[in-house]
Amino acid sequence: MSTIESPVPVLQVEDVARSIDWYASAFGFEADPFPDEPPYSFAILRRDCAEIMLQCNESAVGDKQHAGWSVYLRMAGGQLLEFAEAVRKHTELVREPERMFYGQVEFEVVDPDGHVICVAEPLSEDAEVPRARER
Repeated sequence: MSTIESPVPVLQVEDVARSIDWYASAFGFEADPFPDEPPYSFAILRRDCAEIMLQCNESAVGDKQHAGWSVYLRMAGGQLLEFAEAVRKHTELVREPERMFYGQVEFEVVDPDGHVICVAEPLSEDAEVPRARER
């Protein structure tokens, strides 16, 4: 029987080129768009072992509000706080890094189409990160 390697989120976006630019500047993703020249209808974004797919769907975006996360990016290597500062140079952090009761330190950003991206990593207890308030 075949094994599933990893799930890949597919985000419905209004403008694939705009989203490619945002994910490249905010997170350092590299893109493989289709077709080769704009306007793009699809793209696969890659960084390290992570992939996100973007699919043009102008009618699916609009004014909808996302109640939760669209993408949860798990990091490793102990550099989450430094990464949050690098991301902050390109986009607003809508939730600052905070330690969750389940052990992860997380921060959140929102992409141009309103998708909430949560970035997380378990950091040692000596990392100076405020604890999240219970929700």
